[in-house]
Amino acid sequence: MGRKQEIDLNALSVMENDTRREMQDSRLSGNKKDTILWAAMKMFLENGYSNTSLRQIAQESGTSASLIIYHYGTKQAIAEAYMSGKMRELRHVLMQKVDIRSEPELFCCTFVRLYQSVMASPNFCRFYHDIIEEGVFRSFFFEDDVYGINVSDLILAKRQVQLSSNMYSFYSHYIIPGIELASWISEGEKAPEGDKLDVPFRALMGIIYVPKEEVNTYCAQAKTLVDQILAERPQFLEL
Repeated sequence: MGRKQEIDLNALSVMENDTRREMQDSRLSGNKKDTILWAAMKMFLENGYSNTSLRQIAQESGTSASLIIYHYGTKQAIAEAYMSGKMRELRHVLMQKVDIRSEPELFCCTFVRLYQSVMASPNFCRFYHDIIEEGVFRSFFFEDDVYGINVSDLILAKRQVQLSSNMYSFYSHYIIPGIELASWISEGEKAPEGDKLDVPFRALMGIIYVPKEEVNTYCAQAKTLVDQILAERPQFLEL
């Protein structure tokens, strides 16, 4: 394998706790950076990302364009900060349902479906298409996994698969986001639905020759888990 990550379980626990506190406290925080973030997202969802300017965000947040630039630099950075936080929040909840170390395939399949299901909701669908069109998608999705864990590493290790350095990079970082990106673009203004949500995961499994029957089982389990999580936490479908 071209690269192998060491997983520090103590560090993972600390990062999980930090992330949870960040997500719980951000709305209540009085600092201007959080005020700007939530005001911007409100504008993005109401008016569309492409149709929202820094001046409008400044007016909505009661700040100034110069202060927004100081905290974030660009409008794109605001969207990236929100999306990265959303992914951490979803991943944290999923970690309470699925052990990423012993069941990396199920974790991966469920996260892919959960994340897309949230973005496909009426509140987020237009915004998600906007940031895909503007290139924001690539900036936050192709980064290393949060918590310092790459689930692809765990899958490869569990199945004792060895990949060349070039193939490892492709497998680990580009297959799922690349196929998801193509899937969303092909839907026009709509979002992928049903079995289409599983296509990125199926591609990941297909490259290492996981039997179709096993993949089908993961996909069925993932659908049940996602339905359960969204029923328990409908706030995920809202800002």
